[in-house]
Amino acid sequence: MEKAKSGLTPYVILVIALTFLCNVFLGEETRAISLSTPHILKEFGITGTQLGFAQTVAAWVGLIGWFGVLIIADGMGRKPAFIAVLAGYTLTAPLIGFAGNFLQLSTLLALAAIPRNTGTINYMVLAETVPPSFRAWLLSFLNSSVPLAYMMTALLAGFMVPRFGWRSLFFFDALCVILLVVAWVKMRETDPFIAARSHRQSLGKRQRPDLLLPWRLYPGRAFLGFCIQVVYLGAYPSFSAWQTTWLVKEVGIPFAQSTDWVAIWLGCSTFAYWICGWISNRFGKKIAVPLFAGIGGCFFVAVIFGRWSVSEIFWLGLGLNFFVTGHYGSGSYAYVNELFPAQIRGSVQASFALVVGFVVSWAPTIPPWIAGNAMEHISLGFIFPMVLTFAAAGIFLFIAPETAGKPLDDVVEEKA
Repeated sequence: MEKAKSGLTPYVILVIALTFLCNVFLGEETRAISLSTPHILKEFGITGTQLGFAQTVAAWVGLIGWFGVLIIADGMGRKPAFIAVLAGYTLTAPLIGFAGNFLQLSTLLALAAIPRNTGTINYMVLAETVPPSFRAWLLSFLNSSVPLAYMMTALLAGFMVPRFGWRSLFFFDALCVILLVVAWVKMRETDPFIAARSHRQSLGKRQRPDLLLPWRLYPGRAFLGFCIQVVYLGAYPSFSAWQTTWLVKEVGIPFAQSTDWVAIWLGCSTFAYWICGWISNRFGKKIAVPLFAGIGGCFFVAVIFGRWSVSEIFWLGLGLNFFVTGHYGSGSYAYVNELFPAQIRGSVQASFALVVGFVVSWAPTIPPWIAGNAMEHISLGFIFPMVLTFAAAGIFLFIAPETAGKPLDDVVEEKA
């Protein structure tokens, strides 16, 4: 078994590729929904709040997957959990394309959310495989797959939706089966999980999840991780769900142009993850995250309270996406996974799942509610992600301990 400390071996590169591509697929259906929102609202005759609530309900159902796969990760291993996510998504996401009415759409979104809400397993696998010396950068690289995937979906939407309808985007997700086969054949169990399992066996115990252990032994870290998950999983998702609607309904540009803009913004944002990851590796996350989150929050302020021309909106949107998304690779799942030993890393996320998942599931519903369902003024609803973005800056600047460049623990040292 090749250890993480051995550097970028061929197997480590394979794991980087697998986790990156898994991140590209997971959530593809939510990106397709956000990009197709104007068409869906028109076809089914629904309001923005109704569609947002459907996504909220889907997130509630998705807690089954978030909780379940992380139980598998700590009880059976990282590979079985990773395979379960890929298999579930390959089977459920393409079905959304068959929705014939709003009820069917809501039901199929909820079904696909079960495997989709488990992206944290990717960060766990990567963090336990790559060397500590550049772990922060690689975790940021992994998270950069999110805007890259959004960019690719936007390009697909601009081409496919006008020609074949919004449903055509969901059939693309069936290609995830290729990744499933490669992972099934080539992926191995991570060394930290094997070490944790061996430690438990030496004590005459089975390796199994313990949802209360994080709160018993690490109450401060558990509460910190909980707050970070709420802030990150509520901020950008609540904005991205209405980004296309903002451009089409409020800014007043054509749908195809809006998808082009979003593709450019998110393509550029990919580099933001790498830059923020490099700063994290070089100077620490307590500098990188507040820098990007603070500037991103200022862009939100400008968008919400300023009056701008269409050309100026393009540059504001570019800056907003660049700085607001760029620190997700250094914070969010990546950071929370680094706070705890491998033995309970999945249990930590699972113990957060129900409460955090319920809280952030309301994120897509809140912006249109704040804006009073006036899509022509949806930017007023961006006050919500603005507040959460500034909160992320404050947490890392004043509270969160530094983890960049530090080795991760494998086993829990329980107190006598």
